[in-house]
Amino acid sequence: MSIQKKQLFTRKIFPTTWVSLFLAVLLFPLGLFLPEWCGWENGLIENSQVAILIFGAFLSWRLAHHNRDDRQIHNLCLWMIVVWLMMVGRELSWGRVFFEPITTGPDGPTFPSIHAIWYGRYVYPVLTVIIISTLIGLWRNFNWEHIKQKVYISTIDGVLLIIAAIASQLIFERNLILLLKPYSQVLEELSELIVYWCMVSILMANGSQK
Repeated sequence: MSIQKKQLFTRKIFPTTWVSLFLAVLLFPLGLFLPEWCGWENGLIENSQVAILIFGAFLSWRLAHHNRDDRQIHNLCLWMIVVWLMMVGRELSWGRVFFEPITTGPDGPTFPSIHAIWYGRYVYPVLTVIIISTLIGLWRNFNWEHIKQKVYISTIDGVLLIIAAIASQLIFERNLILLLKPYSQVLEELSELIVYWCMVSILMANGSQK
């Protein structure tokens, strides 16, 4: 009797995948009608991204706990916590947003340069060490065949993640569509929020299988 091999990507729509679809459908309606200040640095959308990323770190910790008998998956989840927290740091501009803005203009507040902050000189050297350590940790615990047997990825979440990432970094950030230029900042931040939610959705789907 042949044993059916589990597929890494699944057509199954998880409850969190419906949220991903809902956010994708709302991208342009929200992007065109939300006030510009929602997309400012340290604004409403960016702070929502931070909340999602922190939630992602918590989910990775929970998955690590649930997979404590599987060393590779357990360690991968622990290293993913570091990845989530680095993304939190990036969205918070490595702490710059906690300082008083230098100016506030049409594009929002301008915060002090990282080099003007007392700990600024240490940020990039420390980040370099953390990134190298994380890459080594992920590589040492990465086993493709094992992951395919243990992890589920909704095809819809995966596709939306890729499209939203491309839209954010290559279209809205670079203002490739001139007609959308007045809304590009909000659209860019909303696209990033969709990327982060799709990542969370994938984790929650795997947690629901435990």
